Order: sequence, then structure tokens, then C-alpha cells
Amino acid sequence: MKRSAGLIYTDIYNTYPDVPYVGVYKIRQPALLIRDPEIIKAILIKDFHSFEKNDIVVDENVDSIASKNPFLQYGERWKTSRSQLSYCFTSGKMKHLFPLMHAVSVHMVEYIENEAKLGGNPMDTKELAGKFTCDNVATCAFGIDGKSFVDPNSEFRKVGKRILEPSFSLTMKMLFILLFPECTAFLKIKFICDDVVDYFRNVIKTTLNYRKENHLVRNDFLDVITQMKLKPDDPPLQDDDITAHAISFFADGFETSSIALSFALYNLAANLSVQEKLRNEINEVIRKNGGTVSYESIQNMNYLDCVLSESLRIHSPAFALVKLCTEDYCLPPCSKSGLEVKVERGTPVIIPVHGLHLDAKYFPDPEKFIPERFSDDNKAHIIKGSYLPFGEGGRICIGMKFAILQIKVAIIAIVRHFDIRVNEKTKEPLVIDPNHFLIFAKDGIWLDYQKRNN
Repeated sequence: MKRSAGLIYTDIYNTYPDVPYVGVYKIRQPALLIRDPEIIKAILIKDFHSFEKNDIVVDENVDSIASKNPFLQYGERWKTSRSQLSYCFTSGKMKHLFPLMHAVSVHMVEYIENEAKLGGNPMDTKELAGKFTCDNVATCAFGIDGKSFVDPNSEFRKVGKRILEPSFSLTMKMLFILLFPECTAFLKIKFICDDVVDYFRNVIKTTLNYRKENHLVRNDFLDVITQMKLKPDDPPLQDDDITAHAISFFADGFETSSIALSFALYNLAANLSVQEKLRNEINEVIRKNGGTVSYESIQNMNYLDCVLSESLRIHSPAFALVKLCTEDYCLPPCSKSGLEVKVERGTPVIIPVHGLHLDAKYFPDPEKFIPERFSDDNKAHIIKGSYLPFGEGGRICIGMKFAILQIKVAIIAIVRHFDIRVNEKTKEPLVIDPNHFLIFAKDGIWLDYQKRNN
């Protein structure tokens, strides 16, 4: 593929700078690409009820596990799933999970140190980030050690890679699911293979039995989700619901977070003054906290928040949000004719996140990495609807707090202990891989990690 669908959406966005929306075709189906943040805000927030469905079709008779994923649900089933999962992602739950994340970050630092001693520089930073998020999700969701940093043949890591990592088969599968949804049921195409589902079923069953026999309570994802099963006032939670929610947690927490982390590290390595400023903030906050990192101390790292926000602007893991109009809707006039445009029920509506994030109208010098855009003084001026790394409104990413926290934990550990530099093996400027529906650097991100004498 020369251009992915996401990059094509960006091309269309840039081709028509003076209109609020553009008519396009998804193969044979008419669709609308929305350029105007005000209209985007209406679609995602004010008139959410008219666009509550994501434009992905899953036949529950073919793929019963994927059909229980909140991202793929709508209506009452979506409301129920989102309500169930929201308990897992409160600030209080994140505070409980922080020590588990921190322990994984310690293993990561040890791994980088050992690799450097063995001549491991430069390191494939997407692979490093994937090891971290894989082990993080393993411990926070399932209460097990993923062993990605000690075992190159880690079973958990291998299974994780099969869910969303780039491959020809995954690309073809996603093309069919996104562009020919009517064919997926006939061809029995599934998001996740049966053997992967069976693996997670077995992990969950083994873990829950062990905890029951040993009277263990861990306050992690599995604990929270299984406690819901016992609540008489909630809709009954079946074993397949637990499996589906656990796989959703893994897929969402593993791949997209590792993408975001790898690009954040690249941006720090490519902007040394930013890296040093961030390191100074991290060290100062930790010093005030008695020399340790805590959940509370991370909340005081304002520049870290700016750095991550800016990295997510330039390299948001998802190129676009694609909604489905669920009831006839009128858009404001597109031209001087003054005529409203009717969006018919069933029409896909594309929100080109990548194009918006790199639009100089909303972010001057959009290709430059400037974390100060998101300082307290400046972020109030960001136009709502122009910055959407996690979506917005009722469908905003439910795991956003978890993703942000685990990425920050990893960045803190690496920046504290290492100077990071872009290795010449990294081809700059970065070229986005056209063969995947998420954002990947075509030839990888290769960084050098030099231990600091703290």
C-alpha cells in the first residue's frame, strides 16, 4: 500500500482548507469528512445521540468476544459495558495500580542497563515500549508476570503481538472489516483468533481459581470485574463478558500505549533541551517527595503532562475517528448557497484527527515539538474539537487515565536514569508506515540509551 486510509483522510483534509466538510467515498459508500472543530464538537458531544455508533460492524454470531468490546457496541449494550468498565478506571483504582506499574518500570531500567552493557544500543524503541506495556497490562489486569524483559520467548508477549501488531494478515483483515463489513460474517472474519481467546480464558480461569483458593485480593482489573459478577443490582456478568473485557483491556492498554510511548521517547531524544527541562522537573518533584516516585508526585509534574500532550498531538496513535450517523442529521451550510446538508442515517462520518493535529490554523508550526502549547497559560486557547488524541464526549477512551499513567511512569523511569539520543539508524524525518491502520514509523525508532550517574 502506498497510502493508508488514515493518511488519505489527512490528504483530503489538507486539500480542502476552506470548507467545513467534504463528501468522500469509502469504496462504494458515500461518507462525510468533517473539518470544522465546531461541527466535530457537536457530533461528539452535543449531538452525540445521533452519532453514538463507531463505523465497525461485528456479527456476534461469528465473533462473540469482539461483539462484547465497548468500542464495537452501541445502544443499551454499550451503556452497560461502559458502566461496568468505568469502575476499573477511576483515579482511586489508578492509585492502587501505580505500585504495580512502578515495579515494571524498575525491571525496564534493569533491562536497558543490561542491554547497553551487552552492546544493545541502538534499541528498537517500539519493541522496548511494547515489552513495558505488555508486562504492565499483565500485572495490572491479570496479576501475572509477563516476563517480557527476561524471557525473549514470553508467551504473554507473543500472544499480545498477535492482537494488533502490524502484519500482512492483520492489515488484510482490518481492510475487510472496515471497508467490506457485509463480507465479514459470510467469510467468518474475526478480530481475534480463537486460540488467542482460549489463551486468555485459561489465564483468567487459572488466576481466579488461585486467588479463590488462597484468599487473595489484589485490587487489580480482574478483582474489580469479578466483584461486579456478584452484584445483584447489576445486569448479570457472564464468563464471556469477563474474557471480552479482559481482552479489551489488554488490546487497548498494550498496543496504542506502546505506540504513544515510543513516539514520546523519540520526541524527547530529538529535542534535547526539552529532555533536560523534563529531567529537571522530574528530579525536583522527586526530591520534594523524599526521593521517591509516587502517584501523587506524578500529578505535580506539569511539564511531563505538556510533553506527553504535545507528543500525542504530533503522533496520535489513531489517524481518525469514524462514526456512523444513527439518525438523520442536518449540518450547517457548507457554501454561500445557505442550504443545510442532510446526513442520512447509516452515513459514515470521518473525523481526521491526524489532519486536525497538524493544521497550522490550530497549532502554529505544527511539525515542531513545542510542549509549552499545553501549559496552563496556553492550553485554554486550544480550540475544542481540534485536539482529539483520546476522542471526546460520550465515546472518549475509557482507558485514558490508565494509558496516560503507564506512559508517564515509563517516561519518568527512562529520563531519570538515561540520556536518550536518536541513533543514525532512525531514518529522519520519520516516515509513517502505510501498511497499518495505526501510526507506526516505517523503519522503526532506534534510540541510544546512556546511563546517567545520578
